[in-house]
Amino acid sequence: MAQWVEVVNTDQVPEGEKRCILAMNVPLVVCRVAGNWFALKNVCPHAGLPLGEGQLHGHVLTCPFHGYTYNIRNGRNVDWPHDELPVKTYPVCVDGNHVQVNLTPDD
Repeated sequence: MAQWVEVVNTDQVPEGEKRCILAMNVPLVVCRVAGNWFALKNVCPHAGLPLGEGQLHGHVLTCPFHGYTYNIRNGRNVDWPHDELPVKTYPVCVDGNHVQVNLTPDD
């Protein structure tokens, strides 16, 4: 069953930055871009490596290992938007300074 889990405080992720965390055994990349919050699984679907070690430019996160680029809003590959292997994204809500992500254990 999915549940809202607090993952960071708003002051822990500056505007235009990301943070890698583990919540409920789910590796996440939490991003703050243009005042909005996004959460993705910290696993590149191409090779299973940590996507969060890559560079964030606007709404695009680039895998540091093979250069695949993903839209953090929907998880889709930027270069091949019809790719059947998007990065898993999660709903995010902010309650005061608490950023929460809707997770399922071992997702």
